[in-house]
Amino acid sequence: MSITEKISQFVVDSSVEKMPPEAVKIAKQAIMDCLGCMLLGAVQPIGEIISEFVIEAAAKPIATIVGQGKKTVPHLAALANGVMAHAEDYDDMCLAIYGHPSPPLLPAILALSEQYKVSGKKVIEAYITGFEAGASLGQALNSGHYNRGWHGTATLGTIEAVAASAKLLKLDMNQTRMALGIASSEVSGLRQNFGTMTKPFHAGNAAKNGVIAAQLAAKGFTADPNIIEAPLGFGYMFQGDKPPDWEKVASLGKTFEITTSGIAFKPYPSCGETHAGIEIILDLLQKYHFSAEDVTGIECIFNETMNSVMLHTSPQKGLEGKFSAEYCIARALLDGKVGLQDFTDEKINQPQVRRLMEKVKRKIDPAMAMIASTINVKLKDGRQLSQHTETPKGWPQNPLTQEELVAKYKDCAQFVLSPGDIARSAELLENLEDIKDITELMNILGKSSVCQV
Repeated sequence: MSITEKISQFVVDSSVEKMPPEAVKIAKQAIMDCLGCMLLGAVQPIGEIISEFVIEAAAKPIATIVGQGKKTVPHLAALANGVMAHAEDYDDMCLAIYGHPSPPLLPAILALSEQYKVSGKKVIEAYITGFEAGASLGQALNSGHYNRGWHGTATLGTIEAVAASAKLLKLDMNQTRMALGIASSEVSGLRQNFGTMTKPFHAGNAAKNGVIAAQLAAKGFTADPNIIEAPLGFGYMFQGDKPPDWEKVASLGKTFEITTSGIAFKPYPSCGETHAGIEIILDLLQKYHFSAEDVTGIECIFNETMNSVMLHTSPQKGLEGKFSAEYCIARALLDGKVGLQDFTDEKINQPQVRRLMEKVKRKIDPAMAMIASTINVKLKDGRQLSQHTETPKGWPQNPLTQEELVAKYKDCAQFVLSPGDIARSAELLENLEDIKDITELMNILGKSSVCQV
């Protein structure tokens, strides 16, 4: 059986009844977390821009644009919601795809689920199906794919979105292979755009492309049936520094990456690679009771991949600050916290934060694990403080609690929804598998607000 055929067979045969309870639990957490980020993104400038763009198409009002009080056709709703879900870089992460699994995946699912009045159980089934298809392929491609400059949220996210869309549209084996073929020619997304509005566009574009590919395949549109493993196909064009390890796809459906690689949920609204540094600084402040004025120098140690993700050593824009170890550490030192209000152009360019950023120096340690960091702090009184974090808060080995995830959702949703709607939507999401039709949930999430973070 070819690789494309294997993935297609998994999509067609997958069933929530065959999925581990832990997979269902994690999927529900990811769906809630992503929707919170989507609501937050709806009141950001990028949310306004992308929503205006899709509303101007004056398309049929079928699928909800979250937080905007408007509807459009499914693929454009997927585009807008995917962009908004990734707008603040507060959304989930997964090392299996070296990116953010939910922003390209969930918006595609919601758009088609609303059109066909799908149950909550089917939403979960489509989520896990799409996640597993993208994650297994991500494992096969290895980290070299990411290191070459491809953004996994865009590339593997497209595979997630098309697999989930094919599942919801009940495509057969041949149609699913065609959908994968179509989607593979839509894939793109370059990491050089990190710190700009185009990074969130990667997620929305992947969601849109997945919906379009599945819809075209349903109508008989054709593509190469072996697109994943073909000589000029997805695997070899997007591989890293060595050929794909197709054995990673062989276990698809037997084991579940959502329970092994898992999903990380963010406690801070910035690039995940900044989190270890933030966490260490906050912990050192609590332990040793010093201030930003006491600091003479800071050394940040991490691996080259993390260094390449945090592109901006001297950020000028709020979005750039999300990808800057220097800014995130300086902000944590100054305020003793890092939150939603901290990534504006004004905050980035405060004189005191810029002076502190100049004291932060990077050092690369090739042996250090991904997401790990060591921070060394020198103080005026001669003390030298050092701390290492292997796994920051939020990763599967050091997870947020269910209560913390619900609190994060409510914190994000407050900018759009009333207290009553927040409580009701949280209740629906915590009991998602029992919902017969997601229309009520989408009607709540579709309400608009004039609030802005």
